[in-house]
Amino acid sequence: MDTMSLTAKYEDEMIAIRRHIHRHPELSNKEYKTTEFIREKLTEYGVEIAEIGMKTGVVAVIRGGKPGKTVAIREDIDALPMKELTGLPFASENDGACHSCGHDIHTTVLLYCAKVLSEIREELAGTVMLIFQPAEEHMGAGELVDCNFTQVAKPDAFIGLHVSPEIDAGSIGLKKGPANASNDFFNIKIKGKGGHGAHPENCIDPVVISGYVITQLQTVISRENYPVYPGVLTIGSIHGGTVNNIIPDYVEMHGTLRSLDPDCRKKMMAAIDRVVKGCAESMRGTAEVEWEIGVPPLVNDDSIIEAVAEAAAKTVGADHVSYVKNPSMGSEDFSVLFPKFGPGAQFRLGSGNNEDPNSRHGLHNSKNVFDEKCIRTGASVIIQYARDFLR
Repeated sequence: MDTMSLTAKYEDEMIAIRRHIHRHPELSNKEYKTTEFIREKLTEYGVEIAEIGMKTGVVAVIRGGKPGKTVAIREDIDALPMKELTGLPFASENDGACHSCGHDIHTTVLLYCAKVLSEIREELAGTVMLIFQPAEEHMGAGELVDCNFTQVAKPDAFIGLHVSPEIDAGSIGLKKGPANASNDFFNIKIKGKGGHGAHPENCIDPVVISGYVITQLQTVISRENYPVYPGVLTIGSIHGGTVNNIIPDYVEMHGTLRSLDPDCRKKMMAAIDRVVKGCAESMRGTAEVEWEIGVPPLVNDDSIIEAVAEAAAKTVGADHVSYVKNPSMGSEDFSVLFPKFGPGAQFRLGSGNNEDPNSRHGLHNSKNVFDEKCIRTGASVIIQYARDFLR
């Protein structure tokens, strides 16, 4: 049976599953009920669950009727720490948590794949690994690595998707090469000498120093980064002082650095260290920079992207496939898994429409509504890709 016919049978069931998950969001590393629900559904579908010691999340396998390669399908399951404002009848019932990044869609797509691929397992020459990853918002892919997920099977290819409100539901977007940026966090502490605001000559003002540091840091992007590889440096938080007439002893700043190229990433990190410390010292202060190393850039394998395009042409139609011009400077911890553990790719799943303006708000917006038409589209493309890969 063709893939679109296979997925048509279960569309209503999967929309109901998505609404259940949407109604009960759980934050990163706390996805206990979500994990339980996933396990129940996989058991119902006759899918083998691998016990590898994960606290939340699930790794499962479907063993085909013939030997062959292994394809790993990965999606994330966690929600965001924000209040939902969509007004949907199935809106979040967990105050302060909602699926505004679309991970409920992702989880449902993977369950959809599990149900259909389990049904046709005898035709598959190889193994399907299903990865329901926890805590994508907090680099949960690291737990998969720590639990040695490849003990279950060694993937020959990774595939996954992420909702994209800017693309119409029913369509997908493809990007060869770098598709998402690395994401590293830095914490800066600028130390001066506090005192009375009326006598700055007796002080070393860390507030003034911090202003110069913020300005000079932007030269890392404009004057030190290789221009053909985009970079973003954002200071998202700055704190110092208590009242208007006291110069504080220190100021703290917190920011993020994003890059699409590993070498540029290293160069900019070194430049930030140098600029922060040098700028502070030039104004008689001192500074410390602490790094929280995040995820590397997500770089899609060209051959897998081409295979996804073929799978989409067979299912949703070539006229619903487009190539995305620009990468996203947002990060995606799927990059922790590939290419380190095998080649991979993530495509963009259209989830917007022109009838409901709320479907175009964008990710991490508390009012964003995802067009549920995208669920079958995403599952159909991935299922077809897996069928082609394991034939």
